[in-house]
Amino acid sequence: MIDTATIWDKCLNDLRYHVKDNVFTMWLRPLSAHQEANSLIILAPNDYFVTYIKKNHLQDIQQLVAKHSQGSIEDVIVRVDNAGRDIEDSNQQSGSLFAEDKPSPPPTDHSFQTTHNNMARADIDANMRHAELIESADAKSLSYLNPDFTFETFVTGKSNNLAYKACYELGKRQSKNRHNPLFIYGPSGLGKTHLMHSVAHRYLKNNLSFYYFTSEKFINQLVYSLRNNKIEDFKKKIKKVDLLIVDDIHVLAGKTKSSNEFLTLFADFTSGDKQLILASDRHPSQMTEFDERFRSRFSWGLTVAVDPPEIDTRVQILQRKAASYGMSLPKECALFIAQNVVSNVRRLEGALNQVFANANLTGAPITLEMVQYALKDIVAMRVQAVNMDNIRKVVAEYYDVTVKDIMGRKRTRSIARPRQIAMALSRELTSDSFPEIGQSFGGRDHTTVMHACDKVNELRAADPAFDKDYKTLALMLQAG
Repeated sequence: MIDTATIWDKCLNDLRYHVKDNVFTMWLRPLSAHQEANSLIILAPNDYFVTYIKKNHLQDIQQLVAKHSQGSIEDVIVRVDNAGRDIEDSNQQSGSLFAEDKPSPPPTDHSFQTTHNNMARADIDANMRHAELIESADAKSLSYLNPDFTFETFVTGKSNNLAYKACYELGKRQSKNRHNPLFIYGPSGLGKTHLMHSVAHRYLKNNLSFYYFTSEKFINQLVYSLRNNKIEDFKKKIKKVDLLIVDDIHVLAGKTKSSNEFLTLFADFTSGDKQLILASDRHPSQMTEFDERFRSRFSWGLTVAVDPPEIDTRVQILQRKAASYGMSLPKECALFIAQNVVSNVRRLEGALNQVFANANLTGAPITLEMVQYALKDIVAMRVQAVNMDNIRKVVAEYYDVTVKDIMGRKRTRSIARPRQIAMALSRELTSDSFPEIGQSFGGRDHTTVMHACDKVNELRAADPAFDKDYKTLALMLQAG
């Protein structure tokens, strides 16, 4: 007799190496399976899951089931788990705020061959916007938590230690009214969402309620409520909870109605026993798209940064992630990956998944040579990105000047400083000599390049903000 549980476990194990972590966690992990006659019945929590799985993964699942059952299972059927639906309906009837989220299926195709490629987070959000606009705010829970995003699974280092401690205190309710709002900022993919989900998990453990939104999700729900004259009901529902989390708050910029409605919620959640956590890709003072009302309110509480992790932290992240997969990752392999993927935890985990997928498909042991081969394209892209043409382009975009300005003779500070930074980065990140760099920057003398490098080092030592900009540019370039 076929062991259905073993077959399904093998299928999931194959799938997890070919889809993004968030796709696996959100859509595939909640599924279960059993056998009826010659068919494998996959049970999904609700109709949203059924639609999504049929559209994006059913063909791949059928191939894997045929492979692992050696052809004994002839068909795969996806349907709603009625037992699970009974529990869900009960939760909704009792008004529970913690019913499992029913994410709307993004209408993109995640085929077995293509899902391993990097998918921008913006693409996923854009796909979900259309579906969410047509759903009632009362028909679904507004809060989804990744079960893997807890304090216990978060790897700390110098780059994120303050943000971790601030969130950990909130989770213990030990910083009441002192860190409100808590504003977490930093580039995408560094763990801001992980920390916010961790706080929410602790609130649940303490029998406290919360809502978690991306800004776009907040806007979508707000638009629906406004169009259907349910705005007061929408706000009243949110104000009942103890914790409100809004991710990517910068998306609200330029949306006057949504911004004003958010301010009313802001006032409610920064008083009494309530707590507000906000996240953005930059410091409140740099959010110039907002007027002063917003920037000052965002800075009322505690503002903490999450920076790109240093190499020791990157190695720890890789080894802990490997252990969670039940895989062994030799130290030299983790170090190689960490040296070549430097700016983004999401990319770091994507590289690790690529290594494991290669090992799983080829049956080869994980060695340094195997890792180098599996990541050869990533390494090539990184090397290609670190050249003087690209350095000038990235620096020019960062400081809102043109490459022509950097190559030209203007000596105003707004242009001379980016030019000096580009020269210093060229010296640090390429093997080119001072004379070669000078020639590449409009035929300048090598002493000009030497002066630029000395000036940049002097400014980095004296000005932490300048040093942070320089490091950010270096990481952007090395990321490929």
